[in-house]
Amino acid sequence: MDILRMSISASVLIVLVVLLRSVALHRLPRLLFLVLWGIVIARLLVPVSFPILPQLSAPVEIFNSGNNVNAHTAAVYPFTDTSAAHTGMLTNEINIPANSGGWLKPELLTTLWFAGAVLMLMVLLVVYLRSARELRTALPLQGEHPVIEDWLTRHPLRRPLLIVTYDRIDTPITCGVLRPKIILPKSLDTKNESAMNYMLTHEYMHIKYLDTVWKITAAAALCLHWFNPLVWLMYAYLIRDMERVCDARVINKIGAEHKADYALCLLAVAEHKGRFTPLYNGFSTNATKERIVSIMKLNKVTVLTAAISLLLVLGAVSAFAEQSSGERSSVSADSSVGMNAVESGDNAGSETSVSAAASEQSGEVTDFNYDALKDYMAYGLAYDKTKDRFLYNGKHVRLFLDQDLSHQERFNKFYYDGDGAADFIIVRDKDNKVSQVAEVNESELQTLGKTYGFELKKDGLHFENAQ
Repeated sequence: MDILRMSISASVLIVLVVLLRSVALHRLPRLLFLVLWGIVIARLLVPVSFPILPQLSAPVEIFNSGNNVNAHTAAVYPFTDTSAAHTGMLTNEINIPANSGGWLKPELLTTLWFAGAVLMLMVLLVVYLRSARELRTALPLQGEHPVIEDWLTRHPLRRPLLIVTYDRIDTPITCGVLRPKIILPKSLDTKNESAMNYMLTHEYMHIKYLDTVWKITAAAALCLHWFNPLVWLMYAYLIRDMERVCDARVINKIGAEHKADYALCLLAVAEHKGRFTPLYNGFSTNATKERIVSIMKLNKVTVLTAAISLLLVLGAVSAFAEQSSGERSSVSADSSVGMNAVESGDNAGSETSVSAAASEQSGEVTDFNYDALKDYMAYGLAYDKTKDRFLYNGKHVRLFLDQDLSHQERFNKFYYDGDGAADFIIVRDKDNKVSQVAEVNESELQTLGKTYGFELKKDGLHFENAQ
């Protein structure tokens, strides 16, 4: 699945989560929204699907409705009249113009996307490295503050935790995954035991539940899908919901009776403007009003809200699992009938093609490859019935092209088998009669591809500017 299709399918989930958030922000568990954003990020980053729902019928996948052919599918591709490589008809009426004159070509779009992704990555790396370099001058606080020492004994962590102070920040932040640090402003009153307990516990929750990993993963999705404004919206809401979940964890730790005091501490910190730290977490002032309302409305999860949350998560997971699967298997057995070679009257194999099409429409799809190329067996092409494949000089045929010299830039046959290993072209004499079958090398194949608008990649056959 390409980046654009991944982005579009994830956008549907983003819109649904945003709508759910707008109507049930304080009614459903805070963790639910974080899980839903995690599913969205997975949709943005994972290019494959994992079907989890039973299918009523097994689809016959022959040709993707996009512009590529599955690498393990054999098929014959007759082209439309609008194509320079015409042979009569193409399944699903997909037009494949050769060397379109438009300036907005796939190669240009790919270059623009890649440049934007690299630029985004460089910006994030520069911000991170600059912050990391500055924070190296932070001074440790352990050993000289009894409040901090007491807090550390009550909050053990398997990873080594360091608490430092820094004079160029106004709000506490955390950084690091394997060797995490809690960085406190130098102006902070470390003798205020209750405020220190709230802030340190908040940072501790960020570290314990690996919120930095969440931010890094979301930033990766943002780099890949920088062109999608909904992904930027997802990132902003993810940070908000991460802070709300962290607040809820703190309240569960310190007790519900401290909700008001914790909210007041948050308001006090909100008076200071935090710096831009895209890969760090902290006692953030992000959406302060929303967080305070969420803190004061925090209640225990009921059976009903838990059940609703479970259904929503299962629905989102199903959408993630099935969306791209449905895109790839959109061609069913009924729609695959037209994949036989249908050629013009003066081309080789027309009777075979028509009879094959008729047999498929009656439900008998047998020896498809044989029907497609059997007329060329007189020229040395051999058919392996056990494996339903064609061989020439013992080599498994991958691409088989037969150009029609009587019509400029037209094919009599365009055959592709993703499991094949060698590519061949029919050579015709001046009378347009077959003279030999010639194997083409990689350079010659690339030249043909540029001329007729196709390309062979690792994942299969791709047609340029397919619509």
